[in-house]
Amino acid sequence: MTEFNRIFSADNEKIKLYRKLTDDKKARRKENKFTIEGARLVSDAAAEAIELHSVFFTESATEKYGEALELLFKTYPQKIFSIISEELAKELSETKMPQGIFAVCSMPNRDKAQTYSKIKKGSRVLILDNIQDPGNMGTMLRTADACGIDCVVLCGCCDIYNPKTVRSAMGSIMRVEAVTDDIENAVSEMKLKGLPVFAAVISDTARSLTDCDFSHGGAVMIGNEGNGLSDYDAALADIPLTIKMHGTINSLNAAMAAGIIMWELSKTSE
Repeated sequence: MTEFNRIFSADNEKIKLYRKLTDDKKARRKENKFTIEGARLVSDAAAEAIELHSVFFTESATEKYGEALELLFKTYPQKIFSIISEELAKELSETKMPQGIFAVCSMPNRDKAQTYSKIKKGSRVLILDNIQDPGNMGTMLRTADACGIDCVVLCGCCDIYNPKTVRSAMGSIMRVEAVTDDIENAVSEMKLKGLPVFAAVISDTARSLTDCDFSHGGAVMIGNEGNGLSDYDAALADIPLTIKMHGTINSLNAAMAAGIIMWELSKTSE
């Protein structure tokens, strides 16, 4: 095997940066970098041509995930790779069963103006308002990827580069067009593009999801996990929609509701 740099100390500058980026949102924004863990996520980053700045792996990882690592070795310069001890891998890991592969990578370019310029009649957009749970956010991004959603707009939401979000998204964070905006401007942009804007609410008077016409695309607003959309934000939409339910249940987990809505949104499009 190629002779790689070896790191065994937690005081190593590269390791300290990895930890800082994992723990601190401000550091991630300042450096424009985030951390990923596991063979699948690192391979996804390579597949999407994401710039990797540092890759750490244990010797046991070369035995279990040799094929994934060999691809990385062929794709990126040798200087970014370092072998770390099993003990250090356990300290870095955010999981109970670490695979022993970690990386620091650049955030994908998320230019709002460029992304909005691609939206047109027939596009399918998810507008997330004040989503705060990283796991929910990751699940929504993964579902958006699976359903072919054209754009996800984040309005006052948690950091999508939070390690929990990154793990939950399972690589989709590198593929989904996701931009940040304030909700008023986001809704205004969608209407300018000719998209009907729907607000997901709990209401007997709202239109049933199954009765909504998404044949010309649309943008759907999903609100905060605990409080949903505020009355003010919901009023920005053209049409309130609701998921009709049976029995005494009147609400769903935000990620579950978003998934059902995205499935309906993706079924018909110009």
